[in-house]
Amino acid sequence: NVLGWSEEELLSMLITDIIHPEDLESFKGKRILDDIEGQITRNIIRYRHKNGQYVYLEWSSEYFSIEENYIIAARDITNRLEIENKNKKLEQVVKLEIAKNEFFSNISHEFRTPINILLGTTQVLNKNIENNNIKLENLKKYSNYIRQNAYRLLRLVNNLIDINKMDMGAYNLRCSNQNIVNIIEDITLSVADYTKNNNINLVFDTDKEEIITYCDPDKIERIMLNILSNAIKFTPENGFIDVSINSTESEVVVSIKDSGVGIPKDKLDVIFDRFGQVEGSFNRKSEGSGIGLSLVKNLVELHGGNIKVYSKINEGTEFIFTIPIVKIAEDTVQDYDVDRKVKHVERCDIEFSDIYSI
Repeated sequence: NVLGWSEEELLSMLITDIIHPEDLESFKGKRILDDIEGQITRNIIRYRHKNGQYVYLEWSSEYFSIEENYIIAARDITNRLEIENKNKKLEQVVKLEIAKNEFFSNISHEFRTPINILLGTTQVLNKNIENNNIKLENLKKYSNYIRQNAYRLLRLVNNLIDINKMDMGAYNLRCSNQNIVNIIEDITLSVADYTKNNNINLVFDTDKEEIITYCDPDKIERIMLNILSNAIKFTPENGFIDVSINSTESEVVVSIKDSGVGIPKDKLDVIFDRFGQVEGSFNRKSEGSGIGLSLVKNLVELHGGNIKVYSKINEGTEFIFTIPIVKIAEDTVQDYDVDRKVKHVERCDIEFSDIYSI
Protein backbone atom coordinates (compact mmCIF):
# COMPACT_ATOMS: atom_id res chain seq x y z
CA ASN A 1 0.00 0.00 0.00
CA VAL A 2 2.81 2.40 0.88
CA LEU A 3 4.49 1.85 -2.50
CA GLY A 4 1.30 1.71 -4.58
CA TRP A 5 1.91 -1.79 -5.96
CA SER A 6 -0.47 -4.70 -5.67
CA GLU A 7 0.70 -7.88 -3.93
CA GLU A 8 0.74 -9.69 -7.27
CA GLU A 9 2.87 -6.97 -8.87
CA LEU A 10 5.40 -7.01 -6.04
CA LEU A 11 5.69 -10.80 -6.05
CA SER A 12 6.29 -10.79 -9.81
CA MET A 13 9.38 -8.54 -9.45
CA LEU A 14 12.83 -8.88 -7.90
CA ILE A 15 13.28 -6.78 -4.75
CA THR A 16 16.30 -5.13 -6.39
CA ASP A 17 14.06 -3.86 -9.21
CA ILE A 18 12.43 -1.31 -6.92
CA ILE A 19 15.39 -0.35 -4.72
CA HIS A 20 17.10 2.95 -5.49
CA PRO A 21 20.38 2.26 -7.37
CA GLU A 22 22.38 4.24 -4.79
CA ASP A 23 21.00 2.07 -1.95
CA LEU A 24 21.65 -1.32 -3.56
CA GLU A 25 25.02 -1.84 -1.89
CA SER A 26 23.60 -0.86 1.49
CA PHE A 27 20.69 -3.28 0.98
CA LYS A 28 22.96 -6.14 -0.02
CA GLY A 29 25.09 -5.57 3.06
CA LYS A 30 22.08 -5.62 5.42
CA ARG A 31 19.78 -8.23 3.87
CA ILE A 32 21.03 -10.94 6.26
CA LEU A 33 19.24 -10.30 9.56
CA ASP A 34 20.96 -10.66 12.93
CA ASP A 35 19.76 -13.60 15.00
CA ILE A 36 20.69 -12.09 18.36
CA GLU A 37 17.85 -12.22 20.88
CA GLY A 38 16.47 -8.80 21.81
CA GLN A 39 18.64 -6.85 19.36
CA ILE A 40 16.75 -4.47 17.12
CA THR A 41 18.40 -3.60 13.81
CA ARG A 42 17.40 -0.60 11.76
CA ASN A 43 18.17 0.60 8.28
CA ILE A 44 16.76 3.07 5.79
CA ILE A 45 16.29 2.08 2.14
CA ARG A 46 14.66 3.98 -0.73
CA TYR A 47 12.07 2.05 -2.73
CA ARG A 48 10.43 3.01 -6.01
CA HIS A 49 6.75 3.88 -5.79
CA LYS A 50 4.51 2.78 -8.64
CA ASN A 51 4.25 6.44 -9.73
CA GLY A 52 8.04 6.56 -10.26
CA GLN A 53 8.91 8.52 -7.10
CA TYR A 54 11.10 7.04 -4.38
CA VAL A 55 9.90 6.47 -0.82
CA TYR A 56 12.18 6.26 2.23
CA LEU A 57 11.30 3.26 4.38
CA GLU A 58 12.83 2.76 7.81
CA TRP A 59 13.01 -0.97 8.57
CA SER A 60 13.20 -2.41 12.08
CA SER A 61 13.67 -6.11 12.84
CA GLU A 62 13.99 -8.17 16.02
CA TYR A 63 14.71 -11.90 16.40
CA PHE A 64 12.73 -14.10 18.80
CA SER A 65 14.56 -17.38 19.47
CA ILE A 66 11.59 -19.19 21.06
CA GLU A 67 9.45 -18.80 17.96
CA GLU A 68 12.59 -18.86 15.77
CA ASN A 69 11.28 -16.02 13.71
CA TYR A 70 11.69 -12.31 13.11
CA ILE A 71 9.28 -9.47 13.72
CA ILE A 72 9.83 -6.92 10.94
CA ALA A 73 8.16 -3.54 10.50
CA ALA A 74 8.66 -0.65 8.12
CA ARG A 75 7.38 2.89 8.16
CA ASP A 76 7.39 5.67 5.58
CA ILE A 77 9.69 8.47 6.79
CA THR A 78 9.85 10.37 3.49
CA ASN A 79 8.00 13.45 4.80
CA ARG A 80 10.06 13.53 7.98
CA LEU A 81 13.32 13.42 6.02
CA GLU A 82 12.09 16.10 3.62
CA ILE A 83 11.32 18.38 6.56
CA GLU A 84 14.72 17.65 8.11
CA ASN A 85 16.46 18.38 4.78
CA LYS A 86 14.53 21.62 4.39
CA ASN A 87 15.53 22.66 7.91
CA LYS A 88 19.17 21.83 7.19
CA LYS A 89 19.06 23.82 3.96
CA LEU A 90 17.44 26.71 5.81
CA GLU A 91 20.17 26.61 8.47
CA GLN A 92 22.82 26.57 5.73
CA VAL A 93 21.19 29.53 3.98
CA VAL A 94 21.05 31.49 7.25
CA LYS A 95 24.70 30.70 8.02
CA LEU A 96 25.71 31.68 4.49
CA GLU A 97 23.82 34.97 4.75
CA ILE A 98 25.51 35.74 8.07
CA ALA A 99 28.90 34.89 6.55
CA LYS A 100 28.15 37.04 3.50
CA ASN A 101 27.15 39.98 5.69
CA GLU A 102 30.38 39.66 7.66
CA PHE A 103 32.31 39.32 4.40
CA PHE A 104 30.84 42.47 2.88
CA SER A 105 31.36 44.29 6.17
CA ASN A 106 35.03 43.30 6.01
CA ILE A 107 35.25 44.33 2.36
CA SER A 108 33.75 47.73 3.19
CA HIS A 109 36.29 48.15 5.97
CA GLU A 110 39.09 47.03 3.68
CA PHE A 111 38.15 49.67 1.12
CA ARG A 112 37.47 52.41 3.66
CA THR A 113 40.74 52.14 5.58
CA PRO A 114 43.19 52.72 2.69
CA ILE A 115 40.89 55.34 1.13
CA ASN A 116 40.83 57.27 4.42
CA ILE A 117 44.61 57.07 4.65
CA LEU A 118 44.98 58.25 1.04
CA LEU A 119 42.61 61.18 1.64
CA GLY A 120 44.27 62.05 4.94
CA THR A 121 47.74 61.96 3.41
CA THR A 122 46.76 64.20 0.48
CA GLN A 123 45.15 66.66 2.92
CA VAL A 124 48.36 66.85 4.94
CA LEU A 125 50.36 67.30 1.74
CA ASN A 126 48.09 70.10 0.53
CA LYS A 127 48.28 71.80 3.92
CA ASN A 128 52.07 71.70 3.85
CA ILE A 129 52.09 73.00 0.29
CA GLU A 130 49.84 75.91 1.30
CA ASN A 131 52.16 76.70 4.22
CA ASN A 132 55.22 76.27 2.00
CA ASN A 133 56.46 73.66 4.45
CA ILE A 134 57.33 70.72 2.20
CA LYS A 135 60.41 68.80 3.24
CA LEU A 136 61.93 66.09 1.04
CA GLU A 137 61.98 63.63 3.93
CA ASN A 138 58.27 64.13 4.68
CA LEU A 139 57.38 64.04 0.98
CA LYS A 140 59.06 60.64 0.67
CA LYS A 141 57.20 59.37 3.75
CA TYR A 142 53.83 60.55 2.42
CA SER A 143 54.61 59.04 -0.97
CA ASN A 144 55.21 55.66 0.67
CA TYR A 145 51.86 55.91 2.49
CA ILE A 146 50.09 56.61 -0.79
CA ARG A 147 51.86 53.79 -2.62
CA GLN A 148 51.25 51.17 0.09
CA ASN A 149 47.55 51.96 0.38
CA ALA A 150 47.13 52.11 -3.39
CA TYR A 151 48.63 48.61 -3.44
CA ARG A 152 46.12 47.52 -0.79
CA LEU A 153 43.24 48.69 -2.98
CA LEU A 154 44.79 47.08 -6.07
CA ARG A 155 45.21 43.77 -4.23
CA LEU A 156 41.62 43.79 -3.04
CA VAL A 157 40.22 44.67 -6.47
CA ASN A 158 42.39 42.00 -8.16
CA ASN A 159 41.12 39.35 -5.72
CA LEU A 160 37.49 40.32 -6.25
CA ILE A 161 37.87 40.33 -10.04
CA ASP A 162 39.65 36.97 -10.07
CA ILE A 163 37.19 35.26 -7.74
CA ASN A 164 34.35 36.52 -9.94
CA LYS A 165 36.09 35.15 -13.06
CA MET A 166 36.48 31.79 -11.36
CA ASP A 167 32.78 31.73 -10.49
CA MET A 168 31.94 32.34 -14.15
CA GLY A 169 34.47 29.76 -15.38
CA ALA A 170 36.33 32.47 -17.28
CA TYR A 171 39.62 32.23 -15.39
CA ASN A 172 42.37 30.66 -17.49
CA LEU A 173 45.89 29.53 -16.73
CA ARG A 174 48.83 30.37 -19.00
CA CYS A 175 50.85 27.20 -18.58
CA SER A 176 54.16 26.11 -20.04
CA ASN A 177 56.88 23.63 -19.12
CA GLN A 178 58.70 25.28 -16.22
CA ASN A 179 61.23 24.44 -13.53
CA ILE A 180 58.86 24.88 -10.60
CA VAL A 181 61.73 24.72 -8.08
CA ASN A 182 63.19 27.94 -9.51
CA ILE A 183 59.81 29.67 -9.43
CA ILE A 184 59.17 28.81 -5.76
CA GLU A 185 62.73 29.49 -4.64
CA ASP A 186 62.90 32.91 -6.32
CA ILE A 187 59.58 34.12 -4.94
CA THR A 188 60.46 32.80 -1.46
CA LEU A 189 63.79 34.62 -1.43
CA SER A 190 62.05 37.77 -2.67
CA VAL A 191 60.24 38.08 0.67
CA ALA A 192 63.47 37.88 2.68
CA ASP A 193 63.42 41.64 3.35
CA TYR A 194 59.93 41.38 4.81
CA THR A 195 60.84 38.51 7.12
CA LYS A 196 64.03 40.29 8.13
CA ASN A 197 62.12 43.47 9.02
CA ASN A 198 59.89 41.35 11.28
CA ASN A 199 62.83 39.39 12.78
CA ILE A 200 61.56 36.13 11.32
CA ASN A 201 63.99 33.43 10.20
CA LEU A 202 63.21 32.27 6.63
CA VAL A 203 64.56 28.91 5.42
CA PHE A 204 64.21 27.33 1.98
CA ASP A 205 65.02 23.68 1.23
CA THR A 206 64.45 21.33 -1.71
CA ASP A 207 65.25 17.71 -2.46
CA LYS A 208 65.81 18.48 -6.17
CA GLU A 209 67.19 21.50 -7.98
CA GLU A 210 65.07 20.93 -11.07
CA ILE A 211 61.52 19.64 -11.47
CA ILE A 212 59.98 20.37 -14.86
CA THR A 213 56.19 20.51 -14.95
CA TYR A 214 53.43 22.16 -16.94
CA CYS A 215 52.27 25.12 -14.84
CA ASP A 216 51.48 28.83 -14.83
CA PRO A 217 54.46 30.55 -13.13
CA ASP A 218 52.49 33.71 -12.30
CA LYS A 219 49.81 31.70 -10.49
CA ILE A 220 52.38 29.56 -8.62
CA GLU A 221 53.97 32.81 -7.42
CA ARG A 222 50.59 34.12 -6.33
CA ILE A 223 49.90 30.95 -4.35
CA MET A 224 53.23 31.25 -2.59
CA LEU A 225 52.94 35.00 -1.90
CA ASN A 226 49.50 34.64 -0.36
CA ILE A 227 50.53 31.82 1.97
CA LEU A 228 53.82 33.54 2.86
CA SER A 229 52.06 36.84 3.59
CA ASN A 230 49.74 35.01 6.01
CA ALA A 231 52.73 33.36 7.64
CA ILE A 232 54.46 36.73 8.12
CA LYS A 233 51.28 38.38 9.45
CA PHE A 234 50.74 35.83 12.18
CA THR A 235 54.29 34.83 13.12
CA PRO A 236 55.76 36.80 16.05
CA GLU A 237 59.28 38.20 16.19
CA ASN A 238 62.09 35.62 16.46
CA GLY A 239 59.83 33.01 14.87
CA PHE A 240 60.53 31.00 11.73
CA ILE A 241 59.05 30.22 8.32
CA ASP A 242 60.29 27.05 6.58
CA VAL A 243 59.59 26.48 2.89
CA SER A 244 60.42 23.02 1.56
CA ILE A 245 59.91 21.19 -1.74
CA ASN A 246 59.74 17.42 -2.03
CA SER A 247 58.68 15.34 -4.99
CA THR A 248 57.41 11.93 -5.97
CA GLU A 249 57.25 10.49 -9.45
CA SER A 250 53.84 12.04 -9.98
CA GLU A 251 53.72 15.30 -8.01
CA VAL A 252 55.54 18.19 -6.39
CA VAL A 253 54.83 18.65 -2.67
CA VAL A 254 55.36 22.16 -1.27
CA SER A 255 55.26 22.88 2.46
CA ILE A 256 55.12 26.34 4.10
CA LYS A 257 55.46 25.96 7.85
CA ASP A 258 55.59 28.74 10.46
CA SER A 259 55.79 29.16 14.23
CA GLY A 260 52.89 31.59 14.33
CA VAL A 261 49.81 31.93 16.49
CA GLY A 262 48.08 28.97 14.83
CA ILE A 263 44.49 28.39 13.76
CA PRO A 264 41.73 27.10 16.07
CA LYS A 265 40.73 23.51 15.35
CA ASP A 266 37.11 24.46 14.68
CA LYS A 267 38.23 26.96 12.01
CA LEU A 268 40.39 24.59 9.97
CA ASP A 269 37.38 23.35 8.00
CA VAL A 270 36.45 26.87 6.85
CA ILE A 271 39.89 28.32 6.22
CA PHE A 272 39.54 27.92 2.43
CA ASP A 273 35.87 28.94 2.25
CA ARG A 274 35.00 32.05 0.26
CA PHE A 275 33.45 33.76 3.25
CA GLY A 276 35.54 32.06 5.91
CA GLN A 277 37.86 34.15 8.05
CA VAL A 278 39.66 33.00 11.15
CA GLU A 279 40.28 36.39 12.69
CA GLY A 280 37.17 38.51 12.97
CA SER A 281 38.73 41.39 14.83
CA PHE A 282 40.18 44.45 13.13
CA ASN A 283 42.53 45.12 16.03
CA ARG A 284 45.54 43.27 14.76
CA LYS A 285 48.70 44.15 12.87
CA SER A 286 47.16 43.08 9.56
CA GLU A 287 43.76 42.69 7.98
CA GLY A 288 42.10 40.59 5.32
CA SER A 289 38.81 40.11 3.56
CA GLY A 290 38.86 36.32 3.85
CA ILE A 291 39.07 35.52 0.13
CA GLY A 292 42.85 35.14 -0.29
CA LEU A 293 43.02 31.48 0.72
CA SER A 294 39.89 30.73 -1.28
CA LEU A 295 41.78 32.01 -4.32
CA VAL A 296 44.81 29.93 -3.39
CA LYS A 297 42.71 26.77 -3.19
CA ASN A 298 41.13 27.50 -6.59
CA LEU A 299 44.51 28.18 -8.19
CA VAL A 300 45.98 24.93 -6.82
CA GLU A 301 42.97 22.94 -8.02
CA LEU A 302 43.10 24.58 -11.46
CA HIS A 303 46.58 23.04 -11.71
CA GLY A 304 45.11 19.65 -10.78
CA GLY A 305 46.57 19.68 -7.27
CA ASN A 306 45.19 19.95 -3.75
CA ILE A 307 45.98 21.88 -0.58
CA LYS A 308 45.71 21.05 3.13
CA VAL A 309 46.38 22.91 6.36
CA TYR A 310 47.61 21.62 9.73
CA SER A 311 47.74 23.86 12.76
CA LYS A 312 47.84 24.08 16.55
CA ILE A 313 47.18 27.17 18.64
CA ASN A 314 50.44 28.90 19.67
CA GLU A 315 52.50 26.23 17.89
CA GLY A 316 52.20 27.29 14.27
CA THR A 317 50.61 26.39 10.96
CA GLU A 318 51.66 24.32 7.95
CA PHE A 319 50.17 24.63 4.49
CA ILE A 320 50.94 21.75 2.12
CA PHE A 321 49.95 21.89 -1.53
CA THR A 322 50.70 19.54 -4.41
CA ILE A 323 51.11 20.16 -8.12
CA PRO A 324 51.06 17.21 -10.56
CA ILE A 325 54.24 16.63 -12.59
CA VAL A 326 53.04 16.83 -16.17
CA LYS A 327 55.00 17.70 -19.31
CA ILE A 328 53.61 18.74 -22.67
CA ALA A 329 55.77 17.02 -25.28
CA GLU A 330 55.50 19.70 -27.95
CA ASP A 331 56.21 22.47 -25.45
CA THR A 332 59.89 23.19 -24.79
CA VAL A 333 61.06 24.14 -21.32
CA GLN A 334 60.53 27.89 -20.99
CA ASP A 335 63.28 30.05 -19.56
CA TYR A 336 62.28 31.72 -16.34
CA ASP A 337 61.23 35.20 -17.41
CA VAL A 338 63.82 37.78 -16.33
CA ASP A 339 61.14 40.48 -16.30
CA ARG A 340 59.18 38.43 -13.81
CA LYS A 341 62.06 38.52 -11.37
CA VAL A 342 62.20 42.30 -11.68
CA LYS A 343 58.48 42.46 -10.88
CA HIS A 344 58.88 40.36 -7.73
CA VAL A 345 59.40 43.43 -5.55
CA GLU A 346 56.20 45.07 -6.75
CA ARG A 347 54.24 41.83 -6.43
CA CYS A 348 55.48 41.42 -2.86
CA ASP A 349 54.56 45.04 -2.10
CA ILE A 350 51.03 44.42 -3.41
CA GLU A 351 50.53 41.11 -1.59
CA PHE A 352 52.05 42.36 1.68
CA SER A 353 50.47 45.82 1.57
CA ASP A 354 48.20 45.09 4.55
CA ILE A 355 51.11 44.27 6.88
CA TYR A 356 51.34 47.52 8.78
CA SER A 357 54.70 47.04 10.38
CA ILE A 358 56.48 46.96 7.00
